[in-house]
Amino acid sequence: MRYFSKDRFCNFNLHYDTFYSLKYFCECMEKLGIRNVELIAGHPSLFIDHHGICDLTETKKLLREHGLKTAAISAQSCRFRYQFAVREPEVIEQTFAFFSNGIRVAAELGAGILQVNPGWGYWDEPREEALKRSADMFSRLCTVAEQCGVRMACETLRPQESIMGYRLQDVKEIYDKVDHPCFKAMIDTCAMGVAGETIQDWFDAFGSENIIHTHFIDGTPYFHMIWGEGRRNLGADLKALYDNHYQGLISQELTVAGYYLDPFEYDRKNLEAFSEYLY
Repeated sequence: MRYFSKDRFCNFNLHYDTFYSLKYFCECMEKLGIRNVELIAGHPSLFIDHHGICDLTETKKLLREHGLKTAAISAQSCRFRYQFAVREPEVIEQTFAFFSNGIRVAAELGAGILQVNPGWGYWDEPREEALKRSADMFSRLCTVAEQCGVRMACETLRPQESIMGYRLQDVKEIYDKVDHPCFKAMIDTCAMGVAGETIQDWFDAFGSENIIHTHFIDGTPYFHMIWGEGRRNLGADLKALYDNHYQGLISQELTVAGYYLDPFEYDRKNLEAFSEYLY
């Protein structure tokens, strides 16, 4: 069965950004007929830090020339200087400025979503303290997001990446504490699978109106893989989204090291796997 339009497919440039230019990524997406993209911010091709953002003139031009729409921005937040549950007062303020700039980039590029995670806290402190700091950070960022017309979509991480952000219930606890219309949930099928959760679990917890984005990838359940290289069932997972009236995009976050050597070919194979399910 064909569950979604091809226009619901989205590609994240994470496996291009380290070794390829944004221009090359845009050219590849046009060749593949992909129209929606998710972009990483914080790397040289789309640089931001806590001081400010890069000139976006050339980025806008590239996207326009290749017929691409920026669906989401992901401000670099994994094993990086800035994380949502940071503890040190000075770094808290730098982190707030960094993600505020990420929200502004999303708004300027026409993306309605900043993709986020709970952060990871510190392994030598109670989970509750880190979770409270994360919720406090998101509450402050919601003010910026509301002014810019952007929503944040929060996914989980894996247990090795966070003491307080690797389960559905962690995101739900933060979601309930923040309690703001600009703070929503998203599904990462890798982290979800590692936690032993299902797509249905997430829709039961949040409802279809509050899950606005996905990182929808294959896995073992570990790793962010193209479909067909892991153990997940693509048809069953798409049906679960469809049955729950999911309205967001199906974004591909690919991080296996080998993909970085020839990202276009792996994107081609991945898109081919979707061919019988998209119309």
